[in-house]
Amino acid sequence: MKILFVCTGNVSRSYLAERLFKYELTRNQLHGIHAASAGILDYSGMPADPVMVNYLTEMHIPAGDHLSRTISREDVEWADRIFVMENRHSEFIMERWPDAALKVERLGRYLSPEQPEDDIIDPYGKSPQHYRVVQSQIAQAVESLFKNLFQDRSTQHPFKGRDA
Repeated sequence: MKILFVCTGNVSRSYLAERLFKYELTRNQLHGIHAASAGILDYSGMPADPVMVNYLTEMHIPAGDHLSRTISREDVEWADRIFVMENRHSEFIMERWPDAALKVERLGRYLSPEQPEDDIIDPYGKSPQHYRVVQSQIAQAVESLFKNLFQDRSTQHPFKGRDA
């Protein structure tokens, strides 16, 4: 299985989702599943948002080396599932690669099964409060997504109630 997370610039949200998802894979000793991230705008080569790197570091999750990249046809063909942060990301992908429509969904769908899917708004350059909200949303959505995909293999989630 191949999972692709997509946001605007691939420096903040999709990067964080990819790292959290990879951490869950490692923690649960799941093999043969791959995750990557990309952005819809060409910010290729930019490092990860330091605020997101600090968040991962505080959670004792490897931040990894990251340089942003722009989504390509190869990415869309590679991915079995594509999780976007905002509806406009879905629209961008489906305008260019309509054959990907069945692969694409908003990560915000996994925030609450009772609620309609939400956009996860870009915190880049905004207040610490914006970042905290987005970090919480992405951690919760990745946890829910992971449980949905691998229900019986996931263990207690490390992102909640853990001292940094």
